[in-house]
Amino acid sequence: MKIIIPARFGSKGFPLKNRELFKYTANIIPKSRVNDVWITTDDSIIKLTAIDYGFKVIDRPEELAGDTASIRDVMLHAVEQIGCSTYDVINMLYLTYPQRTWQNVLNAYRFFMKHLDMGVTKSLLCRKEINVSPYLYLEESGAKGLFGRQLKKHDLYRRQDYPTCFEISHFVSLFTAGELYKLNNNLYNNSTIFYKIPNIIDVDYLTDLKKLDGHSDQHLDRT
Repeated sequence: MKIIIPARFGSKGFPLKNRELFKYTANIIPKSRVNDVWITTDDSIIKLTAIDYGFKVIDRPEELAGDTASIRDVMLHAVEQIGCSTYDVINMLYLTYPQRTWQNVLNAYRFFMKHLDMGVTKSLLCRKEINVSPYLYLEESGAKGLFGRQLKKHDLYRRQDYPTCFEISHFVSLFTAGELYKLNNNLYNNSTIFYKIPNIIDVDYLTDLKKLDGHSDQHLDRT
């Protein structure tokens, strides 16, 4: 398993977010796996920090460091720089999950490898429960957004008849290097399996990071 951690300089949530979050993910990597970790970044400070941890660094080009670059393109660049074979398993770890533990990563990896060996899939993302079904949501339409259009056309009335839906999460993202070329910009396709995780903090803004105070990550080890 090759571990790739994207950590660009820019951030819309709050300035230098990835510098602030880097330690949470870096600290869970066992020493025995340090040589399997690559950091793709355009941030000089993160590069130096990554080297201090013993990680390898991939220089991310400017065109892949902006807000419009897809994570798929970032990963394609990374696996090409590493020189991955088609069958290499890639584990992408976003920095935005400071509660994640190495046991979480291992559990998801074992779940993925079981289904990979069975020929069921070549990629995995995570899934979270949602409180409100998207079958109740409408997309604004018409002049000034006065009207609504169903995201998925249906005529269901009873909530118990709504299909089970979930929110995708990149808490742990796994795929073979060859499958990456078949994934969409969010790193999944119709053959991707989804691994259940509890509701966890996904840091986008500084207020999200402050929510960590008083939160224990011990319950996450069961996922």
